[in-house]
Amino acid sequence: MLTARLRYGPDQLVLRCAYSVMASPPAAPSLLIKVRNDLKTAMKAKDSTRLDVLRGLISDVTNAAKSSKPVTTDSQMLNIIRKRAQSSVAAAEEFSNAKREDLKSREIAQMTVLQEYMPRRRSKPISQGSVMKTLVAVGGPLDGQLVDKRDVAKIVQEML
Repeated sequence: MLTARLRYGPDQLVLRCAYSVMASPPAAPSLLIKVRNDLKTAMKAKDSTRLDVLRGLISDVTNAAKSSKPVTTDSQMLNIIRKRAQSSVAAAEEFSNAKREDLKSREIAQMTVLQEYMPRRRSKPISQGSVMKTLVAVGGPLDGQLVDKRDVAKIVQEML
């Protein structure tokens, strides 16, 4: 886009041109888009538990965007969801120890909402086949699936 401004001085006429490039913002991860759409649905359905969880996730993403590591991929979004789920598990245990069943049930409900956004873990035989294919292909992907790193390490050690 080209913009031009005329500037009048006492003796001269100066034409200043400025070029600006319209850069589109980076695309949001698909999981974040799903969370935002589900937030709208939860607002319409007045589902307070789901609404609280999704608002918390979006808040975490917004805070990460203000730091040096903004959320740009689904794997980063999954890390945020996992951290939230782990904190819910810890809070549920604390509430259970304190005999606060009402708060424990709330944390468990939040955990179930978070688990809807986490991928299903692959079983060990399927993972073992993928690792074997990867070892043969030397550096190929794991079929685009998320696998626990500990499981992969064990399988690779067994294979070698």
